[in-house]
Amino acid sequence: MISLVPVAVVLASERGVRPAPVIDSSDATQRDYWAYRLSVSPTELNAAIEKVGSSVAAVRRHLGK
Repeated sequence: MISLVPVAVVLASERGVRPAPVIDSSDATQRDYWAYRLSVSPTELNAAIEKVGSSVAAVRRHLGK
């Protein structure tokens, strides 16, 4: 039986691929990937980006991850 998974899960599982140090919230694939990686909803991720900017490090600090 085939099990479907979100694209973000597949991207997160790829080894050797380094994500960009900033999150492009206009790109749905990046938004979903980072929301999955940070265990937040895309809406929560967008709110964090609006508050602290698109730097992955800043978003992680803001979310406490």
